[in-house]
Amino acid sequence: MRLDLLGAGGVFSAADAAVHGLDGHALGRLVRSGECLRLTRGWYAVTPAEPLTARSRHALTATALGRAHAGRAVVSHHGALVLHGLPTYAVDLDIVHLTLLPRPSGARVPNASARRRGLVIHRPVPGLAASPPPVTGGSSVTTTVPLAWAVVQTGLVHGPEAALVPADAALARGLVTVERLARAVEGLAGHPGLSAVRAALPHADGRHESPGETRTAYVLRSLGFDLEPQVELTAEGRRYRADFRVRGTRVLVEFDGAVKYADPRALFEEKRREDALRRAGWVLVRVVWADLADPGRLGSRLHRALEQAAA
Repeated sequence: MRLDLLGAGGVFSAADAAVHGLDGHALGRLVRSGECLRLTRGWYAVTPAEPLTARSRHALTATALGRAHAGRAVVSHHGALVLHGLPTYAVDLDIVHLTLLPRPSGARVPNASARRRGLVIHRPVPGLAASPPPVTGGSSVTTTVPLAWAVVQTGLVHGPEAALVPADAALARGLVTVERLARAVEGLAGHPGLSAVRAALPHADGRHESPGETRTAYVLRSLGFDLEPQVELTAEGRRYRADFRVRGTRVLVEFDGAVKYADPRALFEEKRREDALRRAGWVLVRVVWADLADPGRLGSRLHRALEQAAA
């Protein structure tokens, strides 16, 4: 039997399986053999060909829970971001968040979020509508809240950096606008944690090309540095681009995720680029993930670089 035909995207319920003659015992055998995964109560997925990650399992589970609550609630918060292929930061991938759709006038509305293991269902938000399903691998998946709302909701639960990382990526891809983000902030007025998200999101910038750049900008801005992203420079007759310049100075800041240096040629080109910029009078400060966990030390490095550039 073609298990992938039991449900769109390889996600199916026990009821879907029963229609094709697969009872609970058969599903248990498929799980034990590794052909299927049990995602949540009553829902399964065909085991993907690629190794399963926490993020890919979250996407499958969010799809299942979204379908299980179709018509009543939609996938929200970081689950919506994952389903749309946006990066996330510091979120709990063991928990799927759903948001109830607005009820008809007079209908009973829960007075608190509902929780069970691996799932939180939030009260409806006035004016919130479901977003068309994203398309992954040719198969439509479950509906979600609009992406701007998902960005803000994620920030409410996990903090402003958790909102800025997907916001920057969504702006770069044209999936949201600054105006939609602002409307989502106002639509969620009164929710705990909104003040920090409201203060951070005006700094969302699609020119930040990675979560590392987004977090570097957030940390250094919090320390009082005024950064200009993606600066074009010329040194020794060649054009270069730096992640950031401290505005009005000759100090450049580069976030170094180290992935690109797996290729020795890339390492050589980066060394040549850095040497050319230094000879042209620029002072470079490289930032790695560990630096972002120690803002005080990073700030001291920036101040020393500014002193060096002014000497």
